[in-house]
This record gives sequence, C-alpha cells and structure tokens, in this order.
Amino acid sequence: MAIIFDATSKRIILDSASVSATEIYSRWVDWAALGDNAKYGAVIRQVGSDDLGGGLSIPPYYFLQGAWRVRPMEASHLLILTGNLFVEGGGQPVVNTLASFNVSVQYTVPLQAQAFNSGGGGGTAPTAQQNADAVWQHSFVAKLLTVAKFLGLK
Repeated sequence: MAIIFDATSKRIILDSASVSATEIYSRWVDWAALGDNAKYGAVIRQVGSDDLGGGLSIPPYYFLQGAWRVRPMEASHLLILTGNLFVEGGGQPVVNTLASFNVSVQYTVPLQAQAFNSGGGGGTAPTAQQNADAVWQHSFVAKLLTVAKFLGLK
C-alpha cells in the first residue's frame, strides 16, 4: 500500500480501504527522511507506547499537525482506520475525496488507556473477583459506605 504525502495540499493520500495510525506515522517518518521533505516540518506527532512494566504499555496516540489530514482513496468504500488518530487541537482527521465518492469511515480504537501484553511472561491479568475486591477495598468506597451508613442509606 502506498501512502502519498502531498505537502502542497497538506494531505495524506491513501490508496487502500484499510490503514492504521501506526502505518501512517511510519510512512511519514520514511517520507520525511527523503530528499528535503523535512523542510515541511512535523506532519504527525506520536505520544504513548511507554512500557509500564509487567507486560503493560500505553497505546500510541497520533496527532495530525496543522492542516494535515487524511484523504481516502478515490472510490466509494468503507475506510477502516485502526488506532488512535486525532487532529492536534480537535477536528476530524479524514477529509472528503476530490470526486463525489461515497466513503464511510470506521474508526477502530483501543477501549482503554493501557494495553496488556500477556506474551513473554508478563504475568496474568487479575480476575473479575480480584478487581471487584480491589474496588470495595478502596479508601474512597469505604468512606462513601460510611457516609451512606451515617445517613441511614445502608
């Protein structure tokens, strides 16, 4: 799959119906290293991917900079965009095609702020009961139950 960076229009032009934010970022790194493309500055910024230990890591988040946006391929299709791709300061990361094609965008993003890698002996995830016990033992919950008891709610 080719991803084209058009510095004049500030568009990242796709030629397939499926792409990940990580792939866009990686192709930008490659593009910026070619010729004098670095003169256009940052197109996309990455945060995250930090290792938290124990097989946990923060998923990467990618932010399009300035007026840079993703333009789908010139065809009617469902664009599946996987990963955390946002616009710095807000806005939609995907713009319309040049011609009048019908393009729907499906964003597939992680549901949590950290990822768990169970491979490589990182340990096991807590059970549902262990999670519930931890919530009930939390000091805030204990204080809340004390207040509820005092108010006659329990």
